[in-house]
Amino acid sequence: MKIPMALIADEANISQEGKLNVLGVFDRIASPSFPMVHPKMVFVFRVEAGYGDGGIPVPVRVRLIDDDGRALFEAGGELIAPEVQPGDFATAHQLFTLLGITFPQPGLYKFVVNLGDLPPHETPIAAVQTPWIVEGRGREN
Repeated sequence: MKIPMALIADEANISQEGKLNVLGVFDRIASPSFPMVHPKMVFVFRVEAGYGDGGIPVPVRVRLIDDDGRALFEAGGELIAPEVQPGDFATAHQLFTLLGITFPQPGLYKFVVNLGDLPPHETPIAAVQTPWIVEGRGREN
């Protein structure tokens, strides 16, 4: 098994046909002050299984961690791939919708996926501080 793709988006879903639909992919969030609560994000990753991977339960753990390894989000379970014929592959998409995650300070965060004995797959997200922006104000004379 392997993880050929992972991303963070505003929205994602799986269609009736099994297609992954993604809207608003990003790797950075900005706020004028911290701690900051991000209203919604979806972490998506694809798992690809090949010949010999089928029918074997594989533990999976997903975490959003800060620079010090503290978890802001954590989930876990097992994946079981279908039987795959030689020369073929099977894929499955995993979606995690996170609502109201608090980023305590600016810095580099990352989603870490542990899939069985594979090396961890990391997807970074930067939280940056920006100056206040005042919208809709014209120049005063």
